[in-house]
Amino acid sequence: MAMKPHGKSIVSSDNDEKVVFFKDLSLGPHEAQLRFRLIHFWEAWNPLKKMLIGMEMLLIDEHVIGTVSQGFISPGRIEKYLPEMKRGSVYKLNNFYGSRNKSVFRVADHTVTVSFSWNSELTVLLDCPTHFDADSFRFHSYEEFQANCDLKGDLYDVVGHMKLVNGQSIVEAPFLDEVEIAKARRVLIHVQSHDGSVMKLYLWDQAARDFCKKFKSYEDTPTVLLVTTVNTKTLGGSDFYLYYRYSGLDLNVLFACVYGLRCPTYHRLLQLLGSNPDIAEQVNAEVVTKRETMTIGEIFSYIEQESAKVPVKDIRL
Repeated sequence: MAMKPHGKSIVSSDNDEKVVFFKDLSLGPHEAQLRFRLIHFWEAWNPLKKMLIGMEMLLIDEHVIGTVSQGFISPGRIEKYLPEMKRGSVYKLNNFYGSRNKSVFRVADHTVTVSFSWNSELTVLLDCPTHFDADSFRFHSYEEFQANCDLKGDLYDVVGHMKLVNGQSIVEAPFLDEVEIAKARRVLIHVQSHDGSVMKLYLWDQAARDFCKKFKSYEDTPTVLLVTTVNTKTLGGSDFYLYYRYSGLDLNVLFACVYGLRCPTYHRLLQLLGSNPDIAEQVNAEVVTKRETMTIGEIFSYIEQESAKVPVKDIRL
């Protein structure tokens, strides 16, 4: 039983609490219960003032195919909830505040952010019979990216071959100057998607610096890029580009560049790629025969197949 400052009590039992979905959220306080899977969480910093803004989260609920929303914990409350937070786990949250989603920090298309308040109670749901979608990504076509430009809608995932990095050919092992990249605050990557189209991908600020550092840390030049949650913006009339500004998500560059994905399968995937450097050269980005939603586990299973070790003409992602 929790007490509000004016003395009124809040009942937080499962039987008495009203369970709501992300689609029903509105601005203001909610004395209700949310149930969701925690996909990612990360610290959000003000890069100019070097100040911690809070803890950002990406959540998915149980409604139909799952609705994705953003969560937020203020700096003073992080220590209270962080010990219980684990990527991939399912939780119930009693009592919270619906705040307006700021477009500059947005990683979900829902307009309301789930903000933890003074009386929020976060509990792990063990052996939960309700299905919650897991983290996954989807391949998109050039036309889909173009149609989504400047709409402030879904944040798309990108996978493809890197062709140029800051104007340098990937074939000739590009030289990346960390000092110059820090001054420019960005890295421009030309990425060829599965349909053969080449798109411009900008990584900004900390994402650019982390990309540079990781890119240079491997003996073999990374060639395949996977980035989640990017914006599409118009540039120069009909031209458009993909935009990713660092929001604290983990960055790893190997033969794939993955943001914010952390699971045992993912670590095994990295180990497999690290022990088989020729695999990256065998992936054909021009053809994708499986266009439906795929998880990291499915990709790992594919790479483990013997067919992933034959010449390039036989490889399809």
